[in-house]
Amino acid sequence: MPKQFEHVLSEDEYQNTGGKIGTVLKRVFGFSRHEISRLKFDGQIIFDGARMHVNQSIHAGDTLTVVFPEEICQDEVKTDYIPEILYEDEDLVIVNKPAGMAVHASHGHLDDSLGSALHAYYRKQGIEFTVRCIGRLDKDVSGVMLYAKNQPAAARLTRQRQEGILKKTYTAFASGIFPGNEIVLEDAIEKVAGERARSVSEDGKRARTKITVLACYEHAYSRLSVQIETGRTHQIRVHCAASGHPLLGDTLYGGDTALINRCALHCSQIDLISPFSQQPVSIQAPLPEDLQKLL
Repeated sequence: MPKQFEHVLSEDEYQNTGGKIGTVLKRVFGFSRHEISRLKFDGQIIFDGARMHVNQSIHAGDTLTVVFPEEICQDEVKTDYIPEILYEDEDLVIVNKPAGMAVHASHGHLDDSLGSALHAYYRKQGIEFTVRCIGRLDKDVSGVMLYAKNQPAAARLTRQRQEGILKKTYTAFASGIFPGNEIVLEDAIEKVAGERARSVSEDGKRARTKITVLACYEHAYSRLSVQIETGRTHQIRVHCAASGHPLLGDTLYGGDTALINRCALHCSQIDLISPFSQQPVSIQAPLPEDLQKLL
């Protein structure tokens, strides 16, 4: 959906920018060079009902309106799945993803992805926007999934993720008993050529995983709370397997399937700052039934 901003220029802001619109957009609105360029060619910069250019000026007390466009997907999505929305505001939506569902549409998952379901859900309400996932979860992983409702929100949420402001906490069940309650795994991870799997390697990319052991069970497996400081593909799965404790059900990395037949990993909580209201958001997703049984 289009994102609109309105701002009345203060005297101090006028003195700081000279009232030049391009400078106001950068220093007052906080837009990036890319966003300002997009506004110049695709968006709307409006003062007193007229469209303005970035090299024009306004004065203290003037109201500047900025509208970012939103691409409308013309494809019809055929799905009856109703997503379980845990939280939403005008800039983002947080959904509880079931295991077995892809995060976004791709070859082989054009109509049955969570992104497609969200698109269809909002379209039925007359709301159109490009579904932008912030991060992702593997198909067999359940839990909290974040989507942005507009491009400026997506850019700011992505920046929060890169800067460690946006944090996810995972619940995992891994084989064996760990040698302590607090573990940090830092093996670098690289892609295995021609395969889905990743592996630890000195030639790989830096990866850091923090694990807290919550409980140990008589069938020799452990319940973990996990946070990742880097976002490598399969990071938790690779690090646990490389440490000798593959996740239960994770057949790609040698996990035991006696108790569960999918990767026993769930994104249980997300913490972030809503990009424009600046309100803190902390949302939890309850464990699905198959993981509850492991308790």
